[in-house]
Amino acid sequence: MNWGVEQDSMSSQVRDRFGEVFEIEMSGWCYGIEKYPGEIFSGLVHAVIRELAPSFRAAIEHGYPFKVLDLASRISKSAKYLIHEKEIAFSILAQLPNPATLSGEDAQFTLAQVIDQVEQAYGGALERLQRKWHFDAKKVA
Repeated sequence: MNWGVEQDSMSSQVRDRFGEVFEIEMSGWCYGIEKYPGEIFSGLVHAVIRELAPSFRAAIEHGYPFKVLDLASRISKSAKYLIHEKEIAFSILAQLPNPATLSGEDAQFTLAQVIDQVEQAYGGALERLQRKWHFDAKKVA
């Protein structure tokens, strides 16, 4: 038996299907916001986005440059447009991992692709993240 080949094939299949799994999860969270029985407010939406941080990291680690602007739009719509798409997009960016903590160059490239979407649409995204990462690094040191 050649376990290495089977394992490589399996990890490739997981990587190839990760986008589908990610999108299903995001749709579920949007549905949850939309059907929330209480009053939807900014803090609730930002709390949901914080809960999604591990999923954002997993997407980046799996090489899936998710469409952050589309996701921000979907979340805003689910929240009955009470929170602007731009605010949601930057909230998502705030949950992204520091590139120094990622497993390799492929993940760093994927992270750059995600950030670039917001940078192109609104500007200032990379600068904000660099300040955050610098501040976070100082807290750890």
